[in-house]
Amino acid sequence: MSRVAPLFLAIGLALALIAWSSPQPDRVTDRDVYEATASRIIVPDCTDLHCFRVLVPWVLGTLPGTSTAEWKAYAVLANLGAAVMVLALSLASGLSRRAAIYASVISALGFGSLYTLHDPYTSDPLMYLLGPLTVLLLLQERVALAGAVATVGVLAKEFVAAPLFIFTAVCWYERRWAFGWRVLAAANLALIAWLALQLTLIVRFNYGYGENPSTHLLSGGYLVAWIAEQSPRGAVSAMVNEFGALWILAPAGLWFAPAALRRFTVAALPVALLFSYVQQPDRALWNFHFLASPLAALVLDRAPAALAWSTIGAFAFANLRLGAQLPGIPAARFALALSGMLALAAIAWSSRNPADAARAQVPA
Repeated sequence: MSRVAPLFLAIGLALALIAWSSPQPDRVTDRDVYEATASRIIVPDCTDLHCFRVLVPWVLGTLPGTSTAEWKAYAVLANLGAAVMVLALSLASGLSRRAAIYASVISALGFGSLYTLHDPYTSDPLMYLLGPLTVLLLLQERVALAGAVATVGVLAKEFVAAPLFIFTAVCWYERRWAFGWRVLAAANLALIAWLALQLTLIVRFNYGYGENPSTHLLSGGYLVAWIAEQSPRGAVSAMVNEFGALWILAPAGLWFAPAALRRFTVAALPVALLFSYVQQPDRALWNFHFLASPLAALVLDRAPAALAWSTIGAFAFANLRLGAQLPGIPAARFALALSGMLALAAIAWSSRNPADAARAQVPA
């Protein structure tokens, strides 16, 4: 890690610059809800889903400083931490150091990360950090610590328990029954903590979910409401923008992925679809950046460094407009198209190295 410290210093400075250059959102956000929770701890009779996501506002509410500075600093640090965790997870999964660096930069400068710099009043940055952290701890067989992280993390958002359930499925597929039961116990502990928080706030303080579409599980969830709010073209555009070139690179990366990473990715697909159903789809999927980024990096690792960094640069430049929404940045469609073409070139180059592909099939 000390050898890549300058890289993370540069990433941190870049994220901070982007965060403080990003304009205030020109739409209604969840800022009022989070600020009320930060200042009052409990907001009786709250009827907003975000009132249940208490961990981040409770912590930030204890710190000195202005609300904007606190929340933007939180988003910067959490996304920087996520980049560090992606690098560590990539190395633990069997990727080369260069591929791990690619994955780390992709995660830091992706749509979801930069969007939270534009609108930091959300628990998402913490989820981007805790997702790869819990998987890394499970790979190290530190189940108790992974369970503790998830049990605390669900007080911010329920996603952090998902990697434990996914890992359980992988363990059982590999017939690691005893270890799988341990992971499932940790996952259930986190689930119980989340349910206890929900019930306490509902029963004791009259919290409610209001008319949030996420609770309408039998009538299309958030997915149907989200599609109804925009044109089909807008919905497709939003989904394309979220991952950009990763939509091309990540599926190709499955071919080169170590067996363990490939199995975890396949097991995560149903969970990703579930979260896309109950949350805003074009933002929910970025929770799985710690899988998409390493898979993309596996392809770029087999291409010349100039082509790899050009692809990442065009990908990041598009997200400066799509995610951070920086004023003065040219329309993202050109950078998005360029990153897509460069991604295809990287895949074509990678296919010329069958020996690398054969080595990638050896289980990690």
